[in-house]
Amino acid sequence: MPRSRKILLVLLPAFSLFFQCAAGLGDTDDRLPEAEPDATVVSPTPGESALEVEMVPIDVKNPLIILDALIRSYPGKIDDLALRDGDWSVLVNGQLIYWADGRMLNAQQREQTDSYRRYSFSPNPPQAPPVRVLTDEEKAKLDSYITGRERKKDFRSEAFLNALWGMEGYWDSESTVIIREFLGTRIRIHPDIEQALMIVESSIIDAAENDPAVATWYSSVGSVGGYVWRNIAGSANRSLHSFGIAIDVQPRSFQGKHAYWRWTADLQNDWWAVPHTERYQIPEAVIAAFESQGFFWGGKWFLYDQIHFEYRPEIILLGNWADGSSL
Repeated sequence: MPRSRKILLVLLPAFSLFFQCAAGLGDTDDRLPEAEPDATVVSPTPGESALEVEMVPIDVKNPLIILDALIRSYPGKIDDLALRDGDWSVLVNGQLIYWADGRMLNAQQREQTDSYRRYSFSPNPPQAPPVRVLTDEEKAKLDSYITGRERKKDFRSEAFLNALWGMEGYWDSESTVIIREFLGTRIRIHPDIEQALMIVESSIIDAAENDPAVATWYSSVGSVGGYVWRNIAGSANRSLHSFGIAIDVQPRSFQGKHAYWRWTADLQNDWWAVPHTERYQIPEAVIAAFESQGFFWGGKWFLYDQIHFEYRPEIILLGNWADGSSL
């Protein structure tokens, strides 16, 4: 159950903040595309410079909550939340990034805000979404959304991720990543996630000693993929693999199970209707080991990717806030 939480917000007079959260940040999207939500206006009392606000319950779609989660999730990287030029903004490794209605833009890009799609900061859910039976209208909406992606019309600004990870171009990325062994495979990753990933591995090995499901899964790992310079399949956006913060753990055999929505879509039209029992599953203890260190599992997306993990500590934190398990 959600609990109350107090946060100190620096609120400046006479502003109105509009926010919406839609399209995805990671290598796919976490839910069936929905209609744009109504804008919500947040207005403080004029003349107040600082106000302690009681959030009951925590509104994890509120931009201030999202930005607070980012600051807490990337200490030393993101700070200085403030209202600048009529918009909330933060410094990301010293670079000014504006909220810009969820688009996370630099100052120059704000002049063409409508040219960019929004990031998704949807909180990590406690479990994978239930399999849905789509109406004809929902099917048409989904088809339109995927078609738009295929036509490269989903471009999001890279300013935020470039500032956060310092990997703006190919050669920057190649010179930044390091080689480490993970689950028996040598992979390339961003150095800033090395410690978290090593803790994940240690937790999995420890769990395998007492959990037969984890032991079986661990022994079945065939390959692990990390950094690779590429876009998300069927998208105009760079994959988080190209920032060295996404991991694919692939078994030697899927044993006939479905692992990735695109692969399933090549075989059947109703790929979204595949039961969870027919999807490749990763033990809960393994997922928990990843999530405890800030990695989100792609099996919780509507556009499922069962072998994919990406470093998104802010949405793990938002998920904890949403269900009240961590305040």
